[in-house]
Amino acid sequence: MRIGIGLLAAVLALGGCGGGNQQTAALLACPTPGLLPDAVDLTRYRGGQGDLTALVVDARISGIANGQCGESRDRRALTVQFSVGINAERGPAAEGRQAQIPLVIAVTDRGGQVLRRQVVTQVVSFPSTGRANIVSEPVELVLPVSSTRRASDYEVVVGFLLNEQELATNRRRGPR
Repeated sequence: MRIGIGLLAAVLALGGCGGGNQQTAALLACPTPGLLPDAVDLTRYRGGQGDLTALVVDARISGIANGQCGESRDRRALTVQFSVGINAERGPAAEGRQAQIPLVIAVTDRGGQVLRRQVVTQVVSFPSTGRANIVSEPVELVLPVSSTRRASDYEVVVGFLLNEQELATNRRRGPR
């Protein structure tokens, strides 16, 4: 999946991580995770069919939660930790009461160039109502910092890992 330059700004401001002086604080200012607008919705059908009876899961990222960060002892890296809020509904074509929902977390530079990308699979267990609101397991990123690479030079974006058809559906449908 191609990570675009257009990012949703400031979903959650992580607390400051600064140390003693202003220069160190500026070097270690925490990046703010954001959501990839075209990838906050996941509507997955069995066999790729688009009718309601083939719906396996319908999910939406509700936001970023539990954000925090800290600096390494040598102040050469910043650890950013957060979780992802997910609202999901089990569809009639779902098998069982669990769904595996893939999330993609990308670290980009200010120009939108992807520096690192990882996929995390979140298991959602559905109660009898078929709807679940969960907070994912914590995601932890370690970002190197130096006098030439500040923490504020990074962007962190989160979205669902979508196939081409799901991405096209989201772009056609627009935000819900």
